[in-house]
Amino acid sequence: MKKFILCVIFVLVAGFVHSQDVTVLQINAKWNKQNNYDLSGITGATVKFSWLKDQPKDVQNSIQSVPVIVIIDGNGRVRRQFVANLSFKIQETNMQIQYEINRIKRTRRASTN
Repeated sequence: MKKFILCVIFVLVAGFVHSQDVTVLQINAKWNKQNNYDLSGITGATVKFSWLKDQPKDVQNSIQSVPVIVIIDGNGRVRRQFVANLSFKIQETNMQIQYEINRIKRTRRASTN
């Protein structure tokens, strides 16, 4: 019985820790799909993509330029945004985006110790 309870606790804790992961969300418009940003090299975060038209109206209205890459922490708080310039392209490198993810994860680990 003790082993069963320990297994249940372990599964719950593992699920909680996983839910605290960093998410990288790219939002773009279909007319600008040729400028989708390649996030395939990003590690340590869940990478998601969405079309602007699929977002709620308040989100659509708040986005001034596409594509936009948003880094969200495990609490659902936006920690960083990378916004396209006048060429409708993100100018930051994957290395800069990865640095921000790593920084957020280090900050979270330091605050939980």
